[in-house]
Amino acid sequence: MQLKQKLHNLQKNKMNISDYSTKVKDFADALAFIGTLVDDEDIMTVTLNELGKDYIQFRTPIRVREIFPDFQDLITLLISEEMKIIGTSSKGGSQKSAFYSNTNRDKGRSGKTSF
Repeated sequence: MQLKQKLHNLQKNKMNISDYSTKVKDFADALAFIGTLVDDEDIMTVTLNELGKDYIQFRTPIRVREIFPDFQDLITLLISEEMKIIGTSSKGGSQKSAFYSNTNRDKGRSGKTSF
């Protein structure tokens, strides 16, 4: 009962997808070892529910598919999504810096923009 509760309370937080999926799999394997099988749908639900707000746009299309991917395929898709999220956030930061640099570059001592 305790292992099942830990599985259902597991959250991704700051873990990367690989570490998070390993923890989910470890709990599911531990449950299977003691004779409590966790079906694929439960594992998928737990995995998707606790991803956090960065994965909101990812979760919906996965949940409405006619054929649900297996756990390994889901993790592959999640790793790809994680790479997109990391790429987007790092590009967003450099774009903000570039915007700030460009808007302040043309200001003289008066603080007014020169054209």
